[in-house]
Amino acid sequence: SLWWILKQFWEKDLLFLGYKVVPYCPRCGTALSSHELSLGYKDGTIDPSVYVKFKVQGEENLYLLAWTTTPWTLPGNAALAVGKKIDYVRVRDVSGAELIMAKSLVETVLAPGYEVLAEMKGADLLGMRYEPLFSYFPVEEEGWYVVAADFVSTEDGTGIVHIAPAFGADDMAVGRAHNLPVIQTITPEGTFKPEVTDWAGVFVKTADPSIEENLTERGLLYKSGTYEHTYPFCWRCDTPLIYWAKETWYVRTSDYRDRLVAI
Repeated sequence: SLWWILKQFWEKDLLFLGYKVVPYCPRCGTALSSHELSLGYKDGTIDPSVYVKFKVQGEENLYLLAWTTTPWTLPGNAALAVGKKIDYVRVRDVSGAELIMAKSLVETVLAPGYEVLAEMKGADLLGMRYEPLFSYFPVEEEGWYVVAADFVSTEDGTGIVHIAPAFGADDMAVGRAHNLPVIQTITPEGTFKPEVTDWAGVFVKTADPSIEENLTERGLLYKSGTYEHTYPFCWRCDTPLIYWAKETWYVRTSDYRDRLVAI
């Protein structure tokens, strides 16, 4: 009877293949439940801390400055997120580069000697386009522009969040809201796909230092360091988990929502 029901869904075009971001162990090849996830958190995990310059389109020396602790997700970048009501500034740093970032974090991130050129709200940045860091995959959807997200804060980083829909639940939600491309750069084994020619076959965490080197050589890494935080590991094999967009079948219940509510 269950197969019959699924057949009806299929014939009515109510089944579709999409993505769900799950905590995933690339060694075991399995997603973890919330209970399993809670068994593997470790305090004091050291990850990279990188500040990356995203070049604004049509500007010779203007960059959006974003922060991430997962450099391996940068080849999957599809957008940058800001907070609509957050105060941002355009500054010229000591090297002469012009950067856009949250006003309250400038002193924390930049070296002394910078010059504030302009101030604006996050809402003023929406729609600003920038050049992709990497272009390994052809995409049909429109991407690489500034969007708004409620989770953007000024507690750390730059007030600008790198969005990779394939590698985070919040990122995926933003991606769906703006129809961003889901750039799936890795295999179920946690290694980069052959299309990612610079790191094909390399485990994502192992590739972090090389990705930093690549960005440095291209003048796009502003600065880097390390970040200590709590991070989930697989309770079975102690492998660091990744948040990965796993292909999943869905039923278009939204097509019948109003009718079901009426009943």
